[in-house]
Amino acid sequence: HQPNTLPFVHQSFFHQPNTTLTIIQSQSIILSMNVGYQDRTAGAVEHCESMATANSGVIGEAYETLAGFLKAKLWHQLTIQVLSILQAPDTYAAAVATTSTTSGGGDDTTTTMMEEMRHSFWTLYDKVVLPVDAKLNPLSLAKIGALVSQAIQPQDVTAAKAILENLMAKFKEQHETNTANVVVGANNPAASLNQAFVVPATIFVESKLSSLVLETTTTTTNNEEDFGSVLSTIQSNEVKLHEFPAEGNSELAAVHAAHYQSSMLYYKRLGPPAAFYEQALQYLQHKGPEFSTPSHKNDADQRRAAHILAVDLITAALTGDGVYNLGQVQQTPVLQLLSNTPDAWLVELLQATAAGNVAQFRTCRETYAAQLAAQPALTARAAAVEEKLHLLALVTLVFSKPSQERQLTFEEIARALLLLSNDDDGGGVDRVEWIVMRALSVHLIEGSIDQVAQTVHVTWVMPRVLSPEQLQELAARFGEWAAKVSTTQDVSMNLSQTMMMA
Repeated sequence: HQPNTLPFVHQSFFHQPNTTLTIIQSQSIILSMNVGYQDRTAGAVEHCESMATANSGVIGEAYETLAGFLKAKLWHQLTIQVLSILQAPDTYAAAVATTSTTSGGGDDTTTTMMEEMRHSFWTLYDKVVLPVDAKLNPLSLAKIGALVSQAIQPQDVTAAKAILENLMAKFKEQHETNTANVVVGANNPAASLNQAFVVPATIFVESKLSSLVLETTTTTTNNEEDFGSVLSTIQSNEVKLHEFPAEGNSELAAVHAAHYQSSMLYYKRLGPPAAFYEQALQYLQHKGPEFSTPSHKNDADQRRAAHILAVDLITAALTGDGVYNLGQVQQTPVLQLLSNTPDAWLVELLQATAAGNVAQFRTCRETYAAQLAAQPALTARAAAVEEKLHLLALVTLVFSKPSQERQLTFEEIARALLLLSNDDDGGGVDRVEWIVMRALSVHLIEGSIDQVAQTVHVTWVMPRVLSPEQLQELAARFGEWAAKVSTTQDVSMNLSQTMMMA
């Protein structure tokens, strides 16, 4: 045999003693591995053909297609077909049983055979995917495993975890093998491509497992010690993801989304709200618009998850320390899912707070008093929410003033923030100084306070996402500025001509 007949064997191997015997042994091993692989593939084909015969309609057609892809070794097309089945549970009406039983005979045997011919995500994964998992893209395999785990989680959490844990072990072993053996990747472009996805696939599965643990673990108290391993995984993956930017790559964007999902679930459970808010926005950015917008294509579980996230996002935006640029969440499409629902009032409350509209906020608070009382996060942080309202009202007031007119009196601020009442004894004006100092300390504005004259001179205001009305106001100011510049230019030219004539 010539060296190039065994591409998986290093060239230096042929200069060792007993080469002929070793080559024969190596070929025997490879042939035995191929026979085992073919047997496993044949079993997958046989299962798909049996399922195609036993099931009619779309399910039978799907399995017939899978059998064809398996026979032709079209692994990419096989992957797409499996994912399409898993992502449309309503269309394929999959059962979610995770185990099958065997029995002695009679009616029990017949029942068992019928169950084995029943389409389920678990049997699809066990009898079709796993036999050929070595040929699939690791990240695609991770997505398939995560979808199966998610489907069987309500019935069997242990089995759902086992799927993800087994995939984690497989990918880590594969990564170690790839690191130790670079010859395969060098001679096999397809293997090299799959190797490149091993680390992202590991991150994806670890993130999905962390989310599963956070969703299913029940404890009387939420302590960091209870989820120490989860936090360690989140922090480790945050660093690793820097090597796999998601821009322009939908596959890697899914990995980022899985990471930020586990991260936001962690902070939702343990706090603080501001951290949840930040991670949730990142999750929505990488998840894509199909999750955030209402559509008949979205299944009920996804719509419910998006609805819950919208409620949580608004709550975190209102109660989170340091969260003042509420225009970010206002423009998030996921809030549309709250329209015409019992939770639509939260959007009104958010809009009033973001605009610094104290009157509108108070109206919402009175109108939806019962709904507000049912939100413990908002009631517990009522003082913090009101403080944020007053700070944003101050920012809105400053923004409404031309830059050359941003010297405000305490009384003007008190009236704009509705701090004065008919029988006010000066307490409202006294609160203005504290609000201004607070705005300065959190860097919403820059300027100075004259305590004697009771005035505030503002030199800078926080940049933020503007509403359409504020954009129109800003455009009008640009128009005024352009007119002043034109007038100044005309005056300068007239003066220049006069001086030249003189």
